[in-house]
Amino acid sequence: MQIAVAIVGLLIIGAVVGSLIDFGSIFLGIPIALIFIGIVVGKEGFDRQRRILQMKRFRREAMAQQVDFTPEDKRTLV
Repeated sequence: MQIAVAIVGLLIIGAVVGSLIDFGSIFLGIPIALIFIGIVVGKEGFDRQRRILQMKRFRREAMAQQVDFTPEDKRTLV
């Protein structure tokens, strides 16, 4: 909902600026809105990719590692 309000706001601001520059360029808000949508989608994609890489790093760090037990350790395990 917040993104929709922001897009409508950008369209209105673009229309006002476009009409101030030239009455025929009221459609200046459409490219601005498309740029905004691209930024939002790109940011979500980068956040998703960052979370995926973070999860891969956590999985690598959590992998089991071979441990060599000393004779004292073996004696306490029995």
